[in-house]
Amino acid sequence: MRFQRCTAVLFGATLAFPVLTGVAATATADWVVGGCYGGQLTTTNVPGSGSGGMNTNVTGGLTDCGSAQLPDVTGGMLNISYPFNIVTGSSSGTGAGGNPAGGTIAWSDGSVSVVSGDWVTSPVGQNAISTLGVSSGPGAGQQIVLGTRQIANAGSVGGGSGGAGVVLVINALFR
Repeated sequence: MRFQRCTAVLFGATLAFPVLTGVAATATADWVVGGCYGGQLTTTNVPGSGSGGMNTNVTGGLTDCGSAQLPDVTGGMLNISYPFNIVTGSSSGTGAGGNPAGGTIAWSDGSVSVVSGDWVTSPVGQNAISTLGVSSGPGAGQQIVLGTRQIANAGSVGGGSGGAGVVLVINALFR
């Protein structure tokens, strides 16, 4: 009798395991619906622009892209800008919170997504995560979460980390 109970419990647990792991895998798969897994961006300060006297533009390529939402897209060109604080010599969004940013992503298939959200800068050698919502174009109503790492700082006004430099794209995940 004891052997039969143990067998029934083990058999039940074996049947439940694939169901539980399947639920977890599905929840993760639904969150990320593709993305880009490389690229490089350049940040440049634009004096005389923005309400604080200077904006920082972020431009460059997203590479190695793939998504069911954008089946013919293999890459894109990101072009956004955010305010740069000329008083402190850095962007207001270094670290958590980010800078209010807006711009576009021109996809390799010729389509364009309009994006806005929080762009987070980081000191050289550190990672940052920025979240941009897509308001129109491919992916409208979705978000793009960008993982980046600043790899060079070209010496911005005051030496701040939000100024001119080179940023490596770790990934840009669509959700």
